[in-house]
Amino acid sequence: MTHGPIDSELFDAHVPKGRQWLLWVLYKLMWRTFFGVIIGLRYHWSKTPHPLGPVIYVANHNSHLDGMSLMTIVPSHRIHLTHSVAAQDFFGNSGFRRWSMKNLVNAVLISRSKREADVDPVQLLDAMIRQGHSLILFPEGTRGVPGVMADFKRGVGHLASRHPDVPVIPVYLDGLYRNLPKGRSIIVPLGGTLVMGDPVYFPEGTSVDDITEQTQAAIHNMAEELRQQNQVPDHGR
Repeated sequence: MTHGPIDSELFDAHVPKGRQWLLWVLYKLMWRTFFGVIIGLRYHWSKTPHPLGPVIYVANHNSHLDGMSLMTIVPSHRIHLTHSVAAQDFFGNSGFRRWSMKNLVNAVLISRSKREADVDPVQLLDAMIRQGHSLILFPEGTRGVPGVMADFKRGVGHLASRHPDVPVIPVYLDGLYRNLPKGRSIIVPLGGTLVMGDPVYFPEGTSVDDITEQTQAAIHNMAEELRQQNQVPDHGR
C-alpha cells in the first residue's frame, strides 16, 4: 500500500450486484440455517429496533465462526455493506484466502504490523464508515483463551469517537469455540449463544478510553446476566 489520504482509491465502496445476492444467500439462508438448525446456536435479539444506517458491531472473540455468526444478524439490506475486520497476516497469506475473504466473507483485511508502508487501519476503517458501511470488530485483537474475555484494544474507541452519530452494538458470543476449537478445521454441532445488545450512542467528546471500557463492560454485563439465568456455563471467571 502507498502513502496518501484514505479515499475511494483505497476503499471501493461499490459492491457488485452479483456479490450482493451471493452474500444474501450465504448469510440469510445458508449460514443462518447452519447456525440455527445444525449447530443449535441460540439467538437473543435486542428489543430495540435495529438502526437503519451504518453500525459498529463489537463482540468478544474465540472462534473463526464468530464473524460469520455476526453476519447472520445483520439486516438483509445491509449484508453487502457490512464487513468483518480480519488480520491480513493470517487471512491474506494466500491468493485463495484473500479472494474468499473479500468475495465470500465480505471481510476487510488490515495489517497488524507497524511497517511504514502500511496504511493506518483506523484511517481505512474510518473511510469505510464515512462511506456508509458497517464494521464488525473484535477488540481483543485475536482469539484468546476459550470462554475468557481479554481486555479490549482501543481501536473501537478511536472509531466510535470519530462517529458519534454511528451506534455501537455490543454482541456477546458463547460456545462457538467448542464448535470450532482453535487449531481444528472440522465444525461440530455443540450449540452456543449469541446475544445482541441495544445500540449505544457515545456523545461527541467521549474519550477513546471511556468508549473502549464502556463497550467491554456492556458485553461483560450481558455475559453475567446469562450466567445468572443459568443459560451459559461459568468458565471460572
